[in-house]
Amino acid sequence: MRVLVFVGAMVVVALLSAGAAILVGLNTPPGHGMAWLSSLAVGGYLLAPVLLASLMSFWDTTASEDARRGFRRALIVNVGLQVLATAAMCVFTVLTGAPWWLTVLFTAVGVAAMAGAVAVLPRLRRMDRARPAVDPRSAYGRTQLRRDLRKILLTMLVTLIGVAALIGVLTIFFPGDLVSLLRYPPLFAAMGGAIACLLASGRISRQIRDLVGGDMGRANRIGKVVVRGKNAQLSPEDEELVPTYASLAWVAQAYSVPGFVLLVGAAVAQQVFTIVDDPSDPWPLWFTAVAGVTLIAILPVTIIQLRRTRAYARSTGSRLA
Repeated sequence: MRVLVFVGAMVVVALLSAGAAILVGLNTPPGHGMAWLSSLAVGGYLLAPVLLASLMSFWDTTASEDARRGFRRALIVNVGLQVLATAAMCVFTVLTGAPWWLTVLFTAVGVAAMAGAVAVLPRLRRMDRARPAVDPRSAYGRTQLRRDLRKILLTMLVTLIGVAALIGVLTIFFPGDLVSLLRYPPLFAAMGGAIACLLASGRISRQIRDLVGGDMGRANRIGKVVVRGKNAQLSPEDEELVPTYASLAWVAQAYSVPGFVLLVGAAVAQQVFTIVDDPSDPWPLWFTAVAGVTLIAILPVTIIQLRRTRAYARSTGSRLA
């Protein structure tokens, strides 16, 4: 049920985004080439509530003072995203001559979406508590590792073959350039693999959450020692959880890193294809540049944290590490 709610939320966001794009396009004078700015604004309006709802439904943000402090920071960040989205929409209307009421309308929708996200949180939490309990201290062994790797590879293979077959069938009924279309199956295979990696990482993250009783502040305290290498003072209760936390955390990171790389790589490859087809469009160039800078900034730090967490897990006797 929780998955259905999440998928439903993503569908609603996608529909709202498409409707917003159509609305902006119909009310923007042609010839300005600033669609990317309105896209950023719409993304800020709609994604901030989704991110906040995901955080608050996954963690118990009231379990401790640290958890409440973390929630306040997350709330400030997400509200800040919507403020930046409003600023971007104001700049868009000024530069393009679009009607001013677009900014007012999208701001109202963003505020309503944030209020709706907060309103559905109690239901999401009840559904999460109703799920079958899993022992968070159960080790993630080689059997589970092989199972998840098989799922990831099978997802990529099935996606690759399925999309290639679909393209082949479509070209029979709608003749076109088959060679240029065959560049898309690997793209979708990478996206399928990314989703499978992130799902595996999310499942292990739920074990970590259950290990600390859902307390986001407690998870952050232990994470400072295990993941970031900080010399923080932990309580005896937290010290007892460190070995299991480390053995789970490095595996979750090991899945999230390739998942992130595959997802961003697929998105960048799509933009590269667009650049090849239409070099005059500036948006793919901007997107590719931003994605490249993001990878360069995030990936080395993430790999360092992964190596540190794995080393910590080995020092505590983890057989998988």
